[in-house]
Amino acid sequence: MLSFVFYLWILLTTIVTTICTFSLLQPFWIVHPDNTHSFGLHLYCIAMSGIYPGKHYLKRTCLSYGGNFRLSSIPSGAWQASWLLFSFGCLTMVLSIILGIIGMCIQTTMEKKIERLTTYLQTTAVIVMASALLVFPLGMDTHFFRYYCGESADVYNAAQCSIGWSYMLAIMGTALSIFCPVLWNFRDVKNENLTLGDHV
Repeated sequence: MLSFVFYLWILLTTIVTTICTFSLLQPFWIVHPDNTHSFGLHLYCIAMSGIYPGKHYLKRTCLSYGGNFRLSSIPSGAWQASWLLFSFGCLTMVLSIILGIIGMCIQTTMEKKIERLTTYLQTTAVIVMASALLVFPLGMDTHFFRYYCGESADVYNAAQCSIGWSYMLAIMGTALSIFCPVLWNFRDVKNENLTLGDHV
């Protein structure tokens, strides 16, 4: 019988993977004060003006850097590295869920190796995603970023812009992911109903 801790591990790892993947795909890692320009790891949003019969309007459009997604189109080497690291971390979390379920639910001769590999995968995912979050602000000194956020923008300095909700969500997901390998190591703990007589 599988323990409560194992089910908790599945739930937490699934939540962390969903949060991190969702935040990776959002263009709101950095937000301009006008709330019409924002930047993510591979998408950015800009305001495009137009005229509709008798009215002037602003329309928010979100695009991949360079029009079509290519790693080389991301305007900063730090952002390219951050995208690769964070994507790898999300993928590693997905693989750890699959391996963990296989290791606990299917009896195989490689059960111990699968369990060990799951621990390594989750620990690697935590380190890699945390690294991606630390590397991302290094790309704030590019001409592209300074054009939108001000000439004073520099490494770890967003100038006029501010940290967006999807970057904060990525930080939260990565912080929660620290508990995944810890829970995995306690997955075999069973619920035991101890009575007062057991201690006497």
